[in-house]
Amino acid sequence: MSELDDREPLRLLIDSVPNLAWTARADGWIDFYNRRWYEYTGTTPAQMEGWGWQSVHDPAELPRVLERWRASLATGEPFEMAFPLRGADGVFRWHLTRVVPVRDASGQITRWFGTNTDIDSQMRAEQTLADALAVTETLNRIGAVLSEGLELDKLIQRITDEATTLCRAEFGAFFYNVIAEGGESYMLYTLSGVPREAFSKFPMPRNTAVFAPTFSGEGVVRLDDVTKDSRFGKSAPHHGMPKGHLPVASYLAIPVKTRAGEVVGGLFFGHSKVAVFTARDEQLLVAVAAQAGTAIENARLYEVARVARADAEAASRAKDEFLAMLGHELRNPLAPIVTALELMKLRGNGQRTKEHEVIERQVTHLTRLVDDLLDISKITRGKVHLDKHPVRLAQIVAKAVEIASPLFEQRRHRVTVALVDDDLWLEADEVRVAQVVANLLTNAAKYTNPGGVIEIGARRDSEAAIIEVRDNGRGISHDLLPRVFDLFVQGPQESDRSQGGLGIGLALVRNLVTAHGGTVAVHSEGPDRGSQFVVRLPALPASYRGGARAREPSGLHPQVLVRRILLVDDNEDAAMLMADFLKMRGHEVEVAHDAASALDRLAQFAPEIAVLDIGLPVVDGYELSVRIRERMATVRMLAVTGYGQDHDRARSEAAGFERHFVKPVEPAELIAAIES
Repeated sequence: MSELDDREPLRLLIDSVPNLAWTARADGWIDFYNRRWYEYTGTTPAQMEGWGWQSVHDPAELPRVLERWRASLATGEPFEMAFPLRGADGVFRWHLTRVVPVRDASGQITRWFGTNTDIDSQMRAEQTLADALAVTETLNRIGAVLSEGLELDKLIQRITDEATTLCRAEFGAFFYNVIAEGGESYMLYTLSGVPREAFSKFPMPRNTAVFAPTFSGEGVVRLDDVTKDSRFGKSAPHHGMPKGHLPVASYLAIPVKTRAGEVVGGLFFGHSKVAVFTARDEQLLVAVAAQAGTAIENARLYEVARVARADAEAASRAKDEFLAMLGHELRNPLAPIVTALELMKLRGNGQRTKEHEVIERQVTHLTRLVDDLLDISKITRGKVHLDKHPVRLAQIVAKAVEIASPLFEQRRHRVTVALVDDDLWLEADEVRVAQVVANLLTNAAKYTNPGGVIEIGARRDSEAAIIEVRDNGRGISHDLLPRVFDLFVQGPQESDRSQGGLGIGLALVRNLVTAHGGTVAVHSEGPDRGSQFVVRLPALPASYRGGARAREPSGLHPQVLVRRILLVDDNEDAAMLMADFLKMRGHEVEVAHDAASALDRLAQFAPEIAVLDIGLPVVDGYELSVRIRERMATVRMLAVTGYGQDHDRARSEAAGFERHFVKPVEPAELIAAIES
């Protein structure tokens, strides 16, 4: 039998299989295809003989197939790979190809046997799944950007980048709406996929036929080939692409709107190939654009809020600076008044006239108003510092009653103090809690008619200390009751407002109590039925006894050691009166009103102590202290100033001042510091 006859049974077998099948000589020349091959490809034996099979391969995949086939011919190794084959209908379908060598008894390859199995559905399903996973990942990234991004520039750039990836575009762009002279125009805001220079000669798009649906928010524009669209015809203003611009064939544009329907811009995508963008791409990007519009709106609102917050913070800083300056300017004239009162008492052998008492009372009231005003500014910003230590509540109550006593005496109130537990201790800032109780007592005195009754009591309730202030005064109306601790809220007062405040005292009470981890409440049955304030603060255990810090004794030192004191203050009245007061104590005093004069007196006077006003002209007290220490290192420095904020005290300490006194200075406190 001839060689052809020997192969006939094999060919009959191959011809009967449902797959595409073929045989080739040892050198790769294909000499037989089965009937299924010709049915699928629509070719003839003459077209397919030898290497004619290349005509039904995808040109993009053919180099890879040839490389693999030639490698097997060289090595004799079988192979398996997938690639698309064109059918008689012109459609490419994926096939899995398996090729094995046929060898003789000596092991020599006599021919090759190959099959092509249709796996198009499987491949497309896998590709669809891979595409879906890629889309999901991209959408997740876009979602993260939209939910977290609040910086407008970065937000829009990320949206443009991710959306360009999502639709497989060669480039993407976002044009932002701007209002230009002569009407609307659109600014290139972000670009993805190509250098920005690619648009350097691209004119600003306007509402021409192709751009109108996007910029007016009418809908999506998706074109398979822009060069064949009538809107890009020769009569259109933007016919074709500008010189140097990308060769765009496929085009997709989606308007970006806010929730309110405002068109903030548009997303635009391009590709040099035709028919790249699909209906699915359109649906996905419409959803992205909707979310982008919301995110851009949020970013814009955030920016507005940020600017408003910055403005508010700037206003708050300006307010604080104003209040600090106001406090300084109010304290400066108070200082000589307080000193003058002390001098009048000393020169009058301690006798106090009615006029002295009135002035002293009003100065005390004004000083308290200034302190409250600066305190509330500091406390509401959370900058109050609490100096906590164990302190007996009875000691705090006594100090608060002492503070409020002048007002009680003036209005002839009957005051009763009831301390159920005389040994009740707190971990608290003694000065601040005394301020809380004093404010409540002062408030009670202000709203209780002359001759009225005010009661203060303190007791333990489990692990808390309870402080109650009760009066039989004017009471609080039901509509005012919920707002009584708000800033600048006050009840009705007599027309003379002789004891009127700023509506700050109770706001200070609530803030200071809260800072101590406590609560404050108010009760009243209504107008003319009195009121009751209840403060609840954490208490130390009932077993706690003692532990309070020793306090320096108040009053003047009994034995006076004469000091040489340099007093520097640009307020001549304050300097003169304080100098007189110190001289009456027996001290030697030199007065200067500026830094230059103070430095001139140093060598001759050789002071032991320098009492310096901080707010001096030209060279302030901080700088003056440095210059004095450079010349006389042993001089003790005491600061006297109208500025009393925490940072002012910190700066004084850093500058080497031993003490920081806030005007008006109690002469006894200054004397104690000088004579210690």
